[in-house]
Amino acid sequence: FNYLLFNFKNMDTIANTVASTVVEGPALPIGVILIFISAVFTALMGFIGSAIGMYQTGQAASGVTAERPELFGKVLLMQSLPGSQGIYGLVGAFLILQFSGILGAESLMTISTGTGIQYLLASLPLGITAILSAILQSRLATSGVVNIAKDDTLTAKAMVLSAMIETWAIFGLLITFILLISIK
Repeated sequence: FNYLLFNFKNMDTIANTVASTVVEGPALPIGVILIFISAVFTALMGFIGSAIGMYQTGQAASGVTAERPELFGKVLLMQSLPGSQGIYGLVGAFLILQFSGILGAESLMTISTGTGIQYLLASLPLGITAILSAILQSRLATSGVVNIAKDDTLTAKAMVLSAMIETWAIFGLLITFILLISIK
């Protein structure tokens, strides 16, 4: 196994093969590249926001469960709330690739730069709302974790307050969807 990992001659062969394949293949139109950027942007913003949000809330939840392990289930729910934006980002990326025809490999060479720009613009509402709402939701969820530690009967209220920020990510997904179905 180590031989395969550290055999630089094999790595050079692999790199040269990949490079020659890329150079010899037909160039992708700018429109297709913009669509890929749109899908990556939407997914990454959701993933990054969720990762940051779940990390921040998880720190508070970890402290609470160290003192009161019986609250694990309740604070775990609070920690999971900022994770939904990652799902929205994944859905958005899938919708972009599906509506553009890239998933079905339908005539990629005919996608214009203008169409690619439309997809890029359509990705912005979801991408921006996903990262911002996940991070802001985590701040409120972290406050909820602290409140649950003080009085565990506040769990439902803490969840509802934290979930209110979720609506903006949902609206971002909705606007992105509406923009995607409007692209001709």
